[in-house]
Amino acid sequence: MAQIGLRDLFFAKVTSEDGQPETYELPVRLAKAITVKLSTTLAEAILYADDGVDDISKEFVSCEMEINCNDISDEHEALLLGQRVDENGVVHAAEGDSPPYVAIMFRAKKSRPANTYKYVCLYKGQFGIPDEDYQTKGGSVEYKTPTIKGVFIKRDKDGEWKANKTVGEEEAIAKAWFTKVYENGTTIETGGEEEEDI
Repeated sequence: MAQIGLRDLFFAKVTSEDGQPETYELPVRLAKAITVKLSTTLAEAILYADDGVDDISKEFVSCEMEINCNDISDEHEALLLGQRVDENGVVHAAEGDSPPYVAIMFRAKKSRPANTYKYVCLYKGQFGIPDEDYQTKGGSVEYKTPTIKGVFIKRDKDGEWKANKTVGEEEAIAKAWFTKVYENGTTIETGGEEEEDI
């Protein structure tokens, strides 16, 4: 069904080395979300036989994410872009900056069923330096909000690049979604006994 909202934008840094199974830091709220746009690139091959199409193969290549939000703190922007923060909290952008891989999580309210959200997690991506737009204040107030773009790829350990589930926000999986990066087999607290999601 249709989506009618967007909120709770979180990120978690990938802590493992390249080529090793991905592990993550605990998620941190990035900002208040305005828009999130996902554009997926697929590799496609078409097999022709007997004067017609015999088979089509499509394979995930990458997913470009564009995030527009109310604000990004200096600390979070430096972390996403691999920039240095000095002892005075000043962020330094340099030629050799190396953005880390991160996971991104958010949720979008659904029109139906009532009181449900689509919870989304993209597992492994890097963000690039955003465009910056400054304008003097004129006769009326005009907001300028940051947009940052990243490219997400599949994980080394299992080939997965995204997970999502539509569920009511009072359910255990929804309450746990932003506490750690969801993995297949994650143990979900149900309030009594623990339940392992398969």
